[in-house]
Amino acid sequence: MRLKQNRLHKYVHMSAGIKRDNEGGTCTEYGEPSCFSAEMWSAGGKVQTEQYGDRVPNIRNLRIDGRYSEISGENGKLMYSVEKGPTITVNDGICINSDQPDYKVIAIYPYSHLTIEVEKI
Repeated sequence: MRLKQNRLHKYVHMSAGIKRDNEGGTCTEYGEPSCFSAEMWSAGGKVQTEQYGDRVPNIRNLRIDGRYSEISGENGKLMYSVEKGPTITVNDGICINSDQPDYKVIAIYPYSHLTIEVEKI
């Protein structure tokens, strides 16, 4: 099944990593940007409302265009590599409205098209 071309938009993915400072605190550091095309819509429906409750207005769904494959990363972390695109895992940053990550990946669903749920940071 193909996605309708007039619904596809370009988004930017940045992989997340944990950085420690001199005092032992941690913060999220984002890697190099990579582009992908996807269809986006707001969260809604009975299941997402029950799952996220009051957070639903901050949730978006992205259906990524292109083939993908599952990869087992470090520490058994499951990653998804999109053909001609990024390798996506939970907690990575997605740039939707700005040049810096303004959403983070909270769930990945490997359906016929890779579908991810992102939440506003």
